[in-house]
Amino acid sequence: MVDVRSLVPDLSQQIAYAGRDNFVGAPVDGYAAPRCYLKREAAAALARVEHALRARHQRLRVFDCYRPARAVAHFVRWAGDPADQRTKAAHYPDLDKSQLLGAYIAPVSGHSRGATVDLTLLQCDAQDADCRPLDMGTDFDYFGTRANTASPQATAAQHANRRQLLDAMAAQGFANYPLEWWHYTLQPEPAPGVLYDVPVTASEAPMPQARIDRLMQRYEGDVPGAALLVLRDGEALVRRGYGRSDLEAGVEAGPATTYRLASVSKQFTAAAILLLAQDGRLGLDDPVRKWLPSLPPAAAAITLRQLLTHTSGLIDYEDLMGADWPGQIRDAGVLALLEREDRLYFPPGSAYRYSNGGYALLALVVERASAMPYPDFLRTRIFAPLGMHDSLAYVAGGPAPPHRAFGYSQIDGRWQRTDQSPTSAVLGDGGIYASIDDLARWDAALYDDRLLDDTSRALAFAPQVRVVGEPYEAGYGFGWRITGDTLWHSGETIGFRNVIVRWPRQRLTVILLSNRDDPEPYRTALAVGELFLTP
Repeated sequence: MVDVRSLVPDLSQQIAYAGRDNFVGAPVDGYAAPRCYLKREAAAALARVEHALRARHQRLRVFDCYRPARAVAHFVRWAGDPADQRTKAAHYPDLDKSQLLGAYIAPVSGHSRGATVDLTLLQCDAQDADCRPLDMGTDFDYFGTRANTASPQATAAQHANRRQLLDAMAAQGFANYPLEWWHYTLQPEPAPGVLYDVPVTASEAPMPQARIDRLMQRYEGDVPGAALLVLRDGEALVRRGYGRSDLEAGVEAGPATTYRLASVSKQFTAAAILLLAQDGRLGLDDPVRKWLPSLPPAAAAITLRQLLTHTSGLIDYEDLMGADWPGQIRDAGVLALLEREDRLYFPPGSAYRYSNGGYALLALVVERASAMPYPDFLRTRIFAPLGMHDSLAYVAGGPAPPHRAFGYSQIDGRWQRTDQSPTSAVLGDGGIYASIDDLARWDAALYDDRLLDDTSRALAFAPQVRVVGEPYEAGYGFGWRITGDTLWHSGETIGFRNVIVRWPRQRLTVILLSNRDDPEPYRTALAVGELFLTP
């Protein structure tokens, strides 16, 4: 048996039998991991199908491959239990459960011979992004005549989609099982007389891929996903998406998917200030009231440098909003709140306290000093020169983020869309969308003077202050935390958790972006990075 991911590392998978979201409503015997194993001949043929489809901006999504004999026995036991009707509405609404044994669930399955696969077809856009499933008329594992490949209940468009899948599979020797549009077997079968019962386990791929697969397994399947990038000397050693960028539409996450960066955005706001300092348009030690004179007297001693390093003492604007804030606040709204607060947590420059409000004010300073809206400044001075064409500071009603991921949170055991909060429209502290592909271009620019000169980069990457009150040992530069030999920053907002970690001396970078509220990605990124660090 071969793990198909060893041939197609970014093959889309939605293998549900290792969990509870399947037609038996429970983890299926023999599935210790959601993996696709096939006999070598079948795996190679499936890889050829995928290769041919990608040439026309399509992809496969696999639901099941090799199935242990013990899993088939589990299906038969379930089908023979008339009392268990939990999944009827989703999987067999038009049939009595007693009708499932036989044509739909048999005591022997071709899947156990290792040459049968269940799958569907994804259509991508011209950039091979936004890959979403074609309408086949039913979901996978739908028991009923509508799932028959030639069912008259399917529409003409659905039949056309099924025909595309059938033709692609037939071109590499796969034959369809007529009762299920998703079910294909390689002909002739490599081992037609053998039924296997080896459990489906985690990948046995060589390190570091096997370790990465385990670290990223929570993002796999029909769940809010992630994008992972590992760069060494500018070369992508790992570049792929996991899970879904849009659960409702079933859109595959990929390298071009754009995520709301949350506080990873701060390094771009800091870079904008440094560019304006290079231009001579402002000074890092300018009082913030030079640019925002409406701030109260308590803010008179605050400098731009202190805003950059979270040493301003500003009151947290989130605490000033209250629980019933109407709509969304923007950067100018943050300023309006702080204008009314003639007090600070501490004298400017005397302590560290992480401040989103400070970076919202910095975005407004960028606008005043450049005479350009903050999104336009980022586009013209950072994104366009670096070729980051899918990156933007998102403003509702303006250009939409290309290939956008939507945020989700797990509530009452289910993923629910939680893409926006009252603070999501603040740009300077967290409003940028970008993909791992664009962030690879950003990372490359941080090694030379194509954007920031040597002096600016040295300031940004130097520990200007010791971080306190956070669960990490770190210094803080300008939009970057510094821990040991790493430069990093995380970002967390409703429905998104992200991190970028750089080891500049080894020219190694790990970027992990996700559209979900859990898990926290920093430790995962460090673990991935350790697989590539040299002594």
